[in-house]
Amino acid sequence: MTTADIAIQLSVLAILALISRSIYRLYLSPLSKFPGPWLAAITSAYEAYYDCFKDGGGRYHVEIARMHDRYGPIVRINPWELHIRDPDWNDVYKVARRASKSLWYYQFLGTSSNSFSASSADTHRLRRDAIQPYFSPAAVARHQPEIERLVAKLVGRLRALKGSGKVVCLSDVFRALATDVATAFAFRQPFGHLDAPDFERAGNATVRRFGTLGLLNRHLGGWLLPAIRLVPPRIAMRLSPASLGVAGFFKQFAVVVNKGLNSADEFVEMGAAETDIIRQILNSNLPAEEKSHWHIKQESSSVALAGTETTGSILTVILFYLLSEPGKGARLREEIGKAYNKYGRPPVWQELKELSYMTGVVNEGLRMNAPSGRLPRYDPMQDMTYKSWVIPKGTHVSTTQNDISFSPDIFFAPHDFLPERWIDGVENKRVAKYFNPFGRGTRICIGMEIALIEIYLALGRIFAPDVGFTMNLHGCDKKNDVEMFHDYFSPFPRSDKGVNVLVW
Repeated sequence: MTTADIAIQLSVLAILALISRSIYRLYLSPLSKFPGPWLAAITSAYEAYYDCFKDGGGRYHVEIARMHDRYGPIVRINPWELHIRDPDWNDVYKVARRASKSLWYYQFLGTSSNSFSASSADTHRLRRDAIQPYFSPAAVARHQPEIERLVAKLVGRLRALKGSGKVVCLSDVFRALATDVATAFAFRQPFGHLDAPDFERAGNATVRRFGTLGLLNRHLGGWLLPAIRLVPPRIAMRLSPASLGVAGFFKQFAVVVNKGLNSADEFVEMGAAETDIIRQILNSNLPAEEKSHWHIKQESSSVALAGTETTGSILTVILFYLLSEPGKGARLREEIGKAYNKYGRPPVWQELKELSYMTGVVNEGLRMNAPSGRLPRYDPMQDMTYKSWVIPKGTHVSTTQNDISFSPDIFFAPHDFLPERWIDGVENKRVAKYFNPFGRGTRICIGMEIALIEIYLALGRIFAPDVGFTMNLHGCDKKNDVEMFHDYFSPFPRSDKGVNVLVW
């Protein structure tokens, strides 16, 4: 038998295997009874096209919405996953369900060795319990003075630009703040992005590149991002400038974590006020294999990364709306001014969160810019139900918060920024159960409180009566620079230039 004959036979076998698998997925699979496009049922390449190529990637959310419009509230979006568009269904996220995460979906981060990406409920609980004390109210409160210091630095930088005529990108400004807050919290030392003359503009671009490469990593089996970390910078630059930026981003974290690991043995008995996330893990009750350097690097980096893009983006969106509708910004400034007069000093975050309009502003920012990615889970032990549908155990099921946040049946004028909707007691109570910007169930964001402190303090100081400057939007608009176009798990607008302002 010649080499050509062997190649032909292997090709025939491969084609037969593809045909057989397609027939199984279309007609014999437990999910074959669920509606959806036949191509999505056959292959995940359908999703990959929208995730990685269509209009720059991150566009499967648009296709999923089209599927629901055509097929109804439950659709099959890939060979193994159902998506439900119904704000009143959340069975898969209930605490009692103890569902597992879809490892395939969450490998866009390039790791599964941390609590966020942990697939099984038991592994997640083990890892989360180890770091939970680091996020306790008392621990977070100890970090408030550092957040105050970093916010003051941001305000000082903006004040120094007053009247300069220099265009300032708030997207960069707030990502710099969020990165410094997150790294200061995780490692007790900020990365210093607020000190960069351009507020680390390159880092802002890298976050967007990380999103696109993360989707490729998901569809290529999870090997791409780990491989990028190993590629020497000169080679990475030739292959892809985006790869170089992402590799540098990871390297910055690796340097800090390695330094912490190398000095950890000297400070095992540190007090609570001096410890960091690395020593928190080392001093926990985790088994030895969960304290490996690899695991600690992944866990500590994810803690820091989780608070960068999300919080920075929320603040950017809030500022855009407050500046584009000056009356709302003036109302917030007036409310904060009354708090200054009441306390005779700048109000701390516990006092800021008691302000009704301030809370409305924050809630609207969270509603309109929560993580955009769907949240797949599966129950390996029990079937689930949706109306008359029985969802077989082991089936991956997801919902998307944006389907709720922008539903006109729940929120009046959902695409408008209306802080007032959260002030009305009756309305607030009605929509409260639909408001889950930090997730829900046992997997709710562990850093929720640190993010809220940062958001409240940043707004409280930027709109303080004595801040000494104002800002005007410059050359940006809602459709291209604010509203979500790409879903890279976090929402990204069509344009990459950011929200620009002039300070005066």
